[in-house]
Amino acid sequence: MNAHDAMWYGVLVSMTLAYIIALFGVRAGKRHDIPRHAKWMMASCTLVGLWLAGYVAKQVMFGRDEFPGTVDEYWQYYIPVLVLHTSLAVATIGLGITNLYTGLTRLRLEAEVENLVNVIQRHRIQGKILVGTFSGTIVTAYAVYVMLFQWVPSQ
Repeated sequence: MNAHDAMWYGVLVSMTLAYIIALFGVRAGKRHDIPRHAKWMMASCTLVGLWLAGYVAKQVMFGRDEFPGTVDEYWQYYIPVLVLHTSLAVATIGLGITNLYTGLTRLRLEAEVENLVNVIQRHRIQGKILVGTFSGTIVTAYAVYVMLFQWVPSQ
């Protein structure tokens, strides 16, 4: 396996692991097991950070991969999926940072019960949205991979 393919597989595997670990964190949170929730989410965020570093390294080392289909297929299929994927990824990273900050600081430092309840509710709502954006990011990442490396051009 060449370095390019190894980097792609590393990117896909690390994001999939981060997603699965995050789902364990969600389950722990729903069970009100806060210590496990925190551990799973920190592990997931760490993997996402490593993924981001690996993805940037892949882009610097190898550049952008070219879509193998026709120009029409590029604009009709690939670009809409890539735009959706990129939008979901940006939303996921933004929401993830915000929710991580809330979990690490606001939930631990809030002294007034009424404010704490509001912060917890906001954390849960953002978490639900985050699961949706992360799920979409994973699905579209695999779609982009398939389009780039498994695509069968039109005849």
